[in-house]
Amino acid sequence: MPQTDGNTISWDVITHVHKERAADWYWALGLVALVGAGISIFVGNLLFALIIIVGAGSLGTLAARGPREHSVHISDKGVVIDGTLYAFRSLKSFWVDKNPDNPRLYLMTHGIMAPHITLPLDSVAQADQVRSYLRSKVAEEEQEPHFGEHLLELFGL
Repeated sequence: MPQTDGNTISWDVITHVHKERAADWYWALGLVALVGAGISIFVGNLLFALIIIVGAGSLGTLAARGPREHSVHISDKGVVIDGTLYAFRSLKSFWVDKNPDNPRLYLMTHGIMAPHITLPLDSVAQADQVRSYLRSKVAEEEQEPHFGEHLLELFGL
């Protein structure tokens, strides 16, 4: 539920909508990983085999766990996500997608570890409120979801 006072906009977001998967999905993931790793070892690429196994294990773990809730606050200092402050000077630009089915806030940062941040918004009204607040603080630049986001949605993560 979004909360607003004169200088702060706050809301909670979840990481993803959790999809229950049958045991067959995990078996298929493991089988594909083993076949891929086996082929990689056969052609002499041990490192790629290790990357396939670790990647499949990570994907399986992320698919099994439920969504997590994060708190977001936008204030005069910057954007705070779970206690991590992204000061306005560390943000390159923002974009608010007002899609009525799925409004989102896109942030582009100067950071190496998280250059693109996507935050779901509760409503189009909140999207308008966030946009009007951020326009005076950060450059507004149209952005689209990145390839990684499409992959995560494909896998339901």
